[in-house]
Amino acid sequence: MTGELGDRPRAAAALDRAGIRDAAPEAARRLDAFIDLVAAWGARIHLVGKGNLQSSLDLLLLDSLLLLRQAEGAGLFGQANPGDEPERSCRIADIGSGAGFPGMIWKVVRPDMNVVLFERKLKLQLFLERLVRELSLEGIEVVGDDAKAYGDAGSFRIVTSKAAGRLSAMLPLAERLLAPGGAYITIKGKSWKGELEGAPPGALRFRAAEDLPEK
Repeated sequence: MTGELGDRPRAAAALDRAGIRDAAPEAARRLDAFIDLVAAWGARIHLVGKGNLQSSLDLLLLDSLLLLRQAEGAGLFGQANPGDEPERSCRIADIGSGAGFPGMIWKVVRPDMNVVLFERKLKLQLFLERLVRELSLEGIEVVGDDAKAYGDAGSFRIVTSKAAGRLSAMLPLAERLLAPGGAYITIKGKSWKGELEGAPPGALRFRAAEDLPEK
């Protein structure tokens, strides 16, 4: 069931297009398995947005990989503070993970990351837990509680999200979860500037915005 982009398997083509060429061969195989599982279950339960499922998965995969490349290119995976433990310096929170985009994609490509997927919908929680088992992933946790109530606040190097809410609500939540020197990275539509202007004051400061392909 693995899809094809051109004459190459979906994952290998997406990794190449995103400019990530140092991923292990096992990562590409796991990404293809991940996409196959989402496609299979997406036909039974609502996992991704409306429209053509395969096209949506291609875009979700590419967007997730482009976010990862941008984070790595900006040096966001270095130590948050001198003396940080290595595994703590690359601790990632994905808020409203849904079907696993982008957090699980990041974990598959960079298995040394410690990833927490926040997802409040029980159906999606169970699906994410199934993915973790079937892909034999370690160092990844699915949390069903609201990220606002998460006990280990201030412990993440990066907070990420995709379509999880307006910036006015997301920025205070990201600030609560982030360690000093951490960063929040997300994908937003054309309204992001207005959302940013309407966000409450806080310690987070805007760093950069880059356009993604495919609208």
